[in-house]
Amino acid sequence: MIRALLIAAAALACAACEDDGSSKTWRESGDVTYDTLKSATEACKAKGGELRLKNGGDPTQLGDYECVQEKGR
Repeated sequence: MIRALLIAAAALACAACEDDGSSKTWRESGDVTYDTLKSATEACKAKGGELRLKNGGDPTQLGDYECVQEKGR
């Protein structure tokens, strides 16, 4: 009986940690550090854009930045 309860508890714990696919990638979320901001800026530049803080965004959160491309490019 105890063994069955332990197995069920372990299964529930694993299910709680499962990724449902709706979470953001490491580049799209989390705290801004020099390295993450530099990496995101370089990736944006490679696509021909400029990394900018969204209007009203929190400058400490990477998910509040967006890659903006100039119109006509």
